Amino acid sequence: MPRRPTGTGTIIEVRSDLESLREIIPDWESLAAGAAEPSPFYEHWMLLPALEAFGTGEGFQCVLVWDNGTLAGFFPLQPERRFHGLPVRALRTWRHRNMALTCTPLVRAKSAANVFAALLESPLAPALDFEWMPADSAVYAALVESVLARGLPWAVTDAYSRAILRREHDPRERFNSNMKNNLRRWQAKLASHGAVTPVRLAPDGDLERWTAEFMRLEASGWKGKEGTALACREDDRRFIAAIFPEAFRRGRLHITGLDLAGKPLARHCMIAGGEGALTFKIAYDETYASCSPGIVAEVDNVRQFLENDGPRWVDSNTARENTSYGRVWKDRRTFHKVAVGLRGAGKLAVAALPLLRLTKHALARVAHRQHGLNGPMKRDRIPAPQPLP
Repeated sequence: MPRRPTGTGTIIEVRSDLESLREIIPDWESLAAGAAEPSPFYEHWMLLPALEAFGTGEGFQCVLVWDNGTLAGFFPLQPERRFHGLPVRALRTWRHRNMALTCTPLVRAKSAANVFAALLESPLAPALDFEWMPADSAVYAALVESVLARGLPWAVTDAYSRAILRREHDPRERFNSNMKNNLRRWQAKLASHGAVTPVRLAPDGDLERWTAEFMRLEASGWKGKEGTALACREDDRRFIAAIFPEAFRRGRLHITGLDLAGKPLARHCMIAGGEGALTFKIAYDETYASCSPGIVAEVDNVRQFLENDGPRWVDSNTARENTSYGRVWKDRRTFHKVAVGLRGAGKLAVAALPLLRLTKHALARVAHRQHGLNGPMKRDRIPAPQPLP
């Protein structure tokens, strides 16, 4: 297969095997550098090792959008045989278990309108499901504008806000008195066990040692007991062995933390991209759980972040129920899942999603009353689609 498709204008191409994806690495690298929103997990040096370690799954495909010979869009997708419980075929953004909740496709900033125009007019599937994207991003705006311009049905199928750390806002200034008192108490309690020392992986640091220490620390806690720590699975170990050295070589792996009496107490691993960074993994020694080492370490991570050069912001990249970051980082960024109907049954399915949601809640209320349950029901707070200004 030629590295690039021939022809001018906007061209959509589908590639599914790893060898054909490797052929476009130079174009892929250029796209990531010019992307409207950074998405490290979909860059070649992170995605290819993930596909090799975890497998692609049946029907996996990467949809490439070329704009006058330049790679302008990259969408890793996997098929869904049932779309939100309905018997409708769809394509959904591909992700693996170590990506957490960031699935923004790579879209070249200056070509975003052409990219989504081509994608939405293609016969790829009756519907598309875009996993978690920042709702304030240029990629999200370009998607919604293209959908509205074509009169396609769309819906925000899930939404939540998560903590983000910004260089221009020091969250420590917004700690209340209770947080300050607890922090002093936890710090003193930790200090009673030995010297607490801030640590940071240096550009010429011993990556192999730092990686091994992190893996041991993570495996020593509940993740190790449940078998979800990176050290517990061969495919996870292969993935880390591939991406950590490459991220470190590129200057995009940031690891900070605390040592207690000369031994690792807590570690925070981040992957940088564009002007920002994503939290990748965190771990702390649960032996000292009564001292809240995770929060103490995160407060020091804020200090290190503000005192050293680096990304302008760090996304916590966590699920909505995570409270540790919420107690320390005070800024928030909202993420959405978006469904778009492209044709036929896909259009009908997406148009029906609001009604299906209302029906689901109505049935849940009936069941709630029939079982004599007390107290208010929890309801999804999903915003209705709104046209962009």
